[in-house]
Amino acid sequence: MVTNPIAVLRRENARLQTENEQIKEELGNLREFVRILTYLEAMTRKIQSDTELKPLLENLFEQALSLLNAPDGSLLILDEETHELAFVVVRGALRNNLTNYRIPADEGIAGWVVKNAQPTLVRDARRDTRFSHMIDEQFTFRTQSIAAAPLIGDQRVLGVVEVLNQPGDEPFSEGDLGLLSLLCRFWGEALADIERRTPEKM
Repeated sequence: MVTNPIAVLRRENARLQTENEQIKEELGNLREFVRILTYLEAMTRKIQSDTELKPLLENLFEQALSLLNAPDGSLLILDEETHELAFVVVRGALRNNLTNYRIPADEGIAGWVVKNAQPTLVRDARRDTRFSHMIDEQFTFRTQSIAAAPLIGDQRVLGVVEVLNQPGDEPFSEGDLGLLSLLCRFWGEALADIERRTPEKM
């Protein structure tokens, strides 16, 4: 069988174009990641009280959702006294329902992340035994995919960030989880630093 050289060249050209687009997307994500970290570092030094902290958390979380192309998500802070996770920042369909809502600190995917101090990727929530259906059933929501990472500062878990339901046939990649994990690590240390500098105000 004689191979058509023109067809081979077309296939190779198509493959190279696809790889080029992937590289451009990854480079764009990395640049956005660096920009978010630069903003985080600059703003952390300016925080003097908890009233200034909430807007920073909201801004950073919105940037994280944009980076990962996720329409829904939550930032939960661990209340060590009550052993609960509080939904401090919520974006998406459940924003009005979940803001200030609390769940047990060992509940669902978020609880697993807090307990194990590790990030996790859930491509099909219904097939994951760690997933809790409580919030979905209570607020008529459907969680499909999750990328979650712990906020760690001073070698302790301060909370967890969950991003949900990225559009597409293969939602949330290992690369997405890696970016979220790194962001949360820097984020957690920044929160711990703010707590150290303003203990009487936090």
